[in-house]
Amino acid sequence: MKIKDISVCMSSPEDDMKAFEFARAFAEARNAHLSCAAFTILPPMFTGYGIGGAGEVYASMLQEARNAMKAAWDNFEQKQVGKEPAVEMRHIETFSNRVEALSAMNARHADIVIVRAPDKSDVQPHADMLEGVLMGAGRPVLVLPADWTGETVGNRAVIAWDASREATRALHDSMLVLSDDAKVWIAAVDANPGETGYGQAPGWDIGAHVSRHGYKVEVRNEDSTGRSVPHVLLDLATSCDADLIVLGGYRHSRLQQSILPGVTRTLLRTSKVPLLLSH
Repeated sequence: MKIKDISVCMSSPEDDMKAFEFARAFAEARNAHLSCAAFTILPPMFTGYGIGGAGEVYASMLQEARNAMKAAWDNFEQKQVGKEPAVEMRHIETFSNRVEALSAMNARHADIVIVRAPDKSDVQPHADMLEGVLMGAGRPVLVLPADWTGETVGNRAVIAWDASREATRALHDSMLVLSDDAKVWIAAVDANPGETGYGQAPGWDIGAHVSRHGYKVEVRNEDSTGRSVPHVLLDLATSCDADLIVLGGYRHSRLQQSILPGVTRTLLRTSKVPLLLSH
């Protein structure tokens, strides 16, 4: 299947401009339709709303937020006039507690979704937007680091392989993005042979499967040697000069992730290389 419908999710026309520009070039190269989910996050209602003058204060805050974001998005759209490909704007105004559901709903109508990686300075709704797409849409998500300066992805990819359902989904979704002559490294970290899971020869069966699709494949069984799995993957991506890391996103529950940050969350915060995530 070819990519013909792309969505880029934006919580700010300024902070997410690089992701948008990449999405436009990505769509143009594939002759694909590009839509932009442009979020306006409204301020939460505070304690005392409706009591005394609090209602008027909140109404003023609400209108101020709407006016500011409308001006920002209007300015953004004005700059896109006359450029190709044309962009379908989908304005989504909501409170923060609805961001996940609405971002997931929007993403279900696309082949792939492009989002900027959350930064430490971001307010929570941006991370909620990304998690909503990944966890609720059933679509692959291409996540671009905020400071990434590259122009293409999918020529040299590290595929994180742990023999899970999520990893299998991510690997096959990545074939939407990989170039026809891509070099691929299948990376299994601390993999133990067995009748199930990795099998008797970790990485080799999946490596052979990927090679049958025409990609140049190298299987790498990596020892962590005291490093975390994210650090192993990042070290490998650096040594291979990879332009993409592919992995299954959020294998564990959100409660587990919040207590002990997992591979996905760590890579989202630290990777300098774009990520292709599937759940």
